[in-house]
Amino acid sequence: MSIVLREHKLNQRQLDAITPTMNDLIQGRVSQRTFEQACVDALEMAGCPLGYDTTMPGADKTVEQRAAAWVRDGEVGMSSRAIHDHMLGLTPKNGYFDYPLDPDDLNRCIKLLELIPEWKPRMGEMVCHGKDWAGLASHWEEISQCFLDEVGLDWRKGSRAPKTYALMKQAMGERA
Repeated sequence: MSIVLREHKLNQRQLDAITPTMNDLIQGRVSQRTFEQACVDALEMAGCPLGYDTTMPGADKTVEQRAAAWVRDGEVGMSSRAIHDHMLGLTPKNGYFDYPLDPDDLNRCIKLLELIPEWKPRMGEMVCHGKDWAGLASHWEEISQCFLDEVGLDWRKGSRAPKTYALMKQAMGERA
């Protein structure tokens, strides 16, 4: 799932910045009419306005620097965060290494691994985090390639990935 504000897809840092504004909306302190502008104002105050530079660092940066930039400015999902935490030897905040549930989750994982390709050969390590990760990690290259062939990185070639979804389910031992 993504949140788009004025045709800009918000990253994790931006989502964190507007969370108090969303809470204000829910509690009636901000009206629906003024919500969008309140979000824009919150982003500016947090130093991550709409359209700010979210380009990820290149290979000239260390793995740790790229990982930190991804957490701050990337598309962070629960399963991609699980990969990040495992690869850095961290314990997830929720105590569980979430696996990608669908192609959208998978896309975020692939984007992380494109940023930090040093982790691609280590994806097999994810098998230790449960049967679903075991199935997915055992077929990671095949599933990732299917996704890239079907819709392209970041959904550049399409908006649905039924073949990838079926392959993911099959890898986890479920029916699609």
